[in-house]
Amino acid sequence: MRRTGLCLAGITVLVSCSDPTTEAPRDAGPDALFDGAMDAPTDSGTVSPEDSGPSECPVGAAFAQGSAEGAADPTMVPAGMGAGGAVRAGRLTAAALPVDRTGLNTWQAGDYVLANSRVALLIEAARPTSGYNPWGGTPVGVASVRDGRLVDAGDFGELIIGLGRFTMQAESVTVMSDGRDGTPAVVRAIGPLRAIPFLDEFGRAIAPADYGDIRVAMDYELRADSDVAEVYVTFDVPRLGTTVVRTVLNGFFQANRMGRFVPNAGFMEGTGAMSATSLVGWVDDRATSWAWMLPAARGTITPIISVSGFDMFTAPAITFPPCSQTRVHFGRIALGGPGLDGLQRAIAADARVALRAITGTVTDASGAPAAGARVHATSMDGARYLDRVSADAMGRFELRVPAGPVRLQGWRSGSAPTAAVPVAEGASTASLAFPADGSIAVEATEAGSAQALPVRVQVIPEGATAPSLPASHGESVPSYGRLHVAFPIDGRVTLPAPPGRYRVVVSHGPFYDLSDTLVTVTAGMSTRVPVTLRRVVETPGVLCGDFHVHTTRSPDSDDDARLKLSSGAADDLSVMARSDHEWVGDFQPLIEEMGLQRRMRGVGSIELTTFTYGHFGVFPLTADTSRINNGNFTWTGRLPSAVFADVRARPERPTLVINHPRGSRSQAYFDAAGYNPADGTANPAMWDEGFTAVEFFNDSSFEENPMQVRDWFSFLARGRRVFAVGSSDSHHLNSSPVGFPRTCMFLGTSDPMAATPQAIGTAVGTGRSTIAGGIFLDVRALPATGTSGAVGPGQEIMGVGSEGRLEITARAPTWVRADRLQVFVDGTALPTIALDDAARDPSDPVVRYRGTVRVPVAASGSWVVVAAHGRELEPVFPRRTAFAVSNPIFLRR
Repeated sequence: MRRTGLCLAGITVLVSCSDPTTEAPRDAGPDALFDGAMDAPTDSGTVSPEDSGPSECPVGAAFAQGSAEGAADPTMVPAGMGAGGAVRAGRLTAAALPVDRTGLNTWQAGDYVLANSRVALLIEAARPTSGYNPWGGTPVGVASVRDGRLVDAGDFGELIIGLGRFTMQAESVTVMSDGRDGTPAVVRAIGPLRAIPFLDEFGRAIAPADYGDIRVAMDYELRADSDVAEVYVTFDVPRLGTTVVRTVLNGFFQANRMGRFVPNAGFMEGTGAMSATSLVGWVDDRATSWAWMLPAARGTITPIISVSGFDMFTAPAITFPPCSQTRVHFGRIALGGPGLDGLQRAIAADARVALRAITGTVTDASGAPAAGARVHATSMDGARYLDRVSADAMGRFELRVPAGPVRLQGWRSGSAPTAAVPVAEGASTASLAFPADGSIAVEATEAGSAQALPVRVQVIPEGATAPSLPASHGESVPSYGRLHVAFPIDGRVTLPAPPGRYRVVVSHGPFYDLSDTLVTVTAGMSTRVPVTLRRVVETPGVLCGDFHVHTTRSPDSDDDARLKLSSGAADDLSVMARSDHEWVGDFQPLIEEMGLQRRMRGVGSIELTTFTYGHFGVFPLTADTSRINNGNFTWTGRLPSAVFADVRARPERPTLVINHPRGSRSQAYFDAAGYNPADGTANPAMWDEGFTAVEFFNDSSFEENPMQVRDWFSFLARGRRVFAVGSSDSHHLNSSPVGFPRTCMFLGTSDPMAATPQAIGTAVGTGRSTIAGGIFLDVRALPATGTSGAVGPGQEIMGVGSEGRLEITARAPTWVRADRLQVFVDGTALPTIALDDAARDPSDPVVRYRGTVRVPVAASGSWVVVAAHGRELEPVFPRRTAFAVSNPIFLRR
């Protein structure tokens, strides 16, 4: 199983608790007492033993509140720095909100903004909020300010700060200072600390310290002359004893939407190699970027865990004196853009570090501008990564670096990088040029109609390695040694390539033939690759779908939704469910926007993602934008049966699929519920018998899942009609293709526009489907005589006698290597059928087997499942193994 689903169980590593520690009471100063010497990561909210009962502290002063509205038109900020500049805080109208270019942001009219003439920080009102931290009053967006408007909004995720597993639940958000009097603008959120629901479910056992008696005032402050917003938190601690907090939460759901950057180290895939750092930055190359920093007096943040798009850091411990209101300079948010260079400038200006400008041009070998090429700056030895910037339409760039000589290098996808160009300390210009390239121009059409065909185009170097840069530069390259993997939905694409020989593979999914061509690329020349592909596996009345597809709406996926749809169309998927974690979404609007509705349809869906007992696909669903996360399901503190009842009560009458049933307990329902296939027992409190569909094949084949197959057959053996689903669970298209495997449904139509979401959900839930991973199986149970009344997967046939007949056809394109067929009767395999030359239809090499197999039928009835096995699906789907498996057919004498 190649599953990469969201899993935060690893957080347990960071919150094992120390023994209670008691310190003598001391007077509270203006700031908290910080313990810079970190013990092993612990979460110890500690009080003296005699203070374990109700607090006897005097009632502290209530936190002051400000204006509910603040400045009118808070984005209309006069330009200039210092005395000539200004800053504002106020509430945003719908017209003042920035453009949401990704469709992922969650700001709303009525939220607040801190803005000067350059940058802005958006802050949620005291409202229920979408995402993983539901409490409101926290940052919700970053943007630049231009001509009184919020522009270039970054692809902001979530910032979660607090103590242990607790964050603030905002009861009020107000403007303490709107900035019109020349003072910093301040927005304040007030509320008690509450356990974050998604962490509390399992975190309570491992981070037992309870901070629910503490109230906080969280102040966000921005000055006119600074692009760094300060975050101050005042803690009202009504405890007689001293409290030491060692797990100071600094958490981010951000890394798959904005690149993770650390000074000198550069861009990092995770935090495993990261040591304590002064800041962690999040880079949006197209828009405003941001960084989280601690004040210098507080030291550094230490990475604890980086998993599934969630990065957690801890800061030096905080000590709260007894009965205190203690103000903590909790953190700082630097804002700048576009990209890393703009962010670096903001950080340097804040630190009063002078940067020097280097300007120049990037060109191709002919001297033409290399528009959009990236220019990277490192130290001369390459050990320290400094900056990157994108060239404009004329190939011009400007970046700023610290004092000292540096080295610049240009990069664009598919080309060899430019030579590294040294820039001396006193120099301020540089010119970079790419080596001479050629190109490969693919144009794909469908045989018969000559219409443009969406295709997967893979360019594979022959006898050479695809160019790349060090990981610190943050330039993604295709997996499996490819130079390019592209998904042109109109069948046309021109891809740059250094001179040399290449294998160009053009495909349209597992039911079409393949174009596999060797070409030679010459500098300055374009090599044409015209392709005509033919459908060779016909599936009338069938639509194939993938019901487990993630996009950047899931914090553990870095794939844009349009890219996912392009890949699905290129690989001939007819149905796609947008199954993002804890968010109801539907691909259909984008399918129509992209003009793909004649080829595919979307199904509204969610991956219901608990952190204690598994993940579950739910479809079809209709997104309700008036509800949190478009109408997700509440699972915290509830047993599966109650949650599943909520699913079944939805008016859409959705199908519930048990996703990846085996694995870690937090992700895998069968393990969490203790299901034992040997006797069919499970923990009664956790077990619900109502499901009928299980994703037994998650980005993997029949033979790669012996435990899941055993589970499946155990249900069937006990009379439970449980059906298989095959899905990709694709989080990262670079390594996990959409549509492997796919669930092919018998719907009576091959037209995606004619299939309703309800019919699709019903077909999956009742087993009217077969799973295809490069091979397609057509299996029918025949009546005792003749063929009229034959039935297929998910159906039952009566009156077959003691021996039934199965009509089986296995088909696959000639590029797919299929070699074995198995028939299982009541879980027992009949003799294996070799899919060799003798089994093929001599008149049609796509037909690997066509025949009738006789099967015994028990007196009480039997069930049959058919599986086909093959070899790796290179070159189309590397490291995936060809297979197919039917859903059961039920036979009665």
